[in-house]
Amino acid sequence: MTLAIEAIANALTMSPEDLQRKSLLAYFERERRLADLDIADIQDRYRVQSPKELAAKIKEGTIHAHPAWEDLIEWEHLEQYTVQLAQWELEVEGQHV
Repeated sequence: MTLAIEAIANALTMSPEDLQRKSLLAYFERERRLADLDIADIQDRYRVQSPKELAAKIKEGTIHAHPAWEDLIEWEHLEQYTVQLAQWELEVEGQHV
């Protein structure tokens, strides 16, 4: 794998470290966009703006509990994942200084 990174970096006239850093940052951005799209789908499906609002509608009985509880759990996991992605991005950017 290292040979492939070095060969690609040379072809792109950049260092292998820059290629790795830019690749990670692009990956984090892609993952964040996908998570945002998944969250938007849940928001549209239930016409809510936050996990708390969805939980309240489930408790009120305005929305059927199944599969809304699973979607709520997924939403919370997606939010945690985006926080983790942002932390990793800061770490990668911090190493570039």
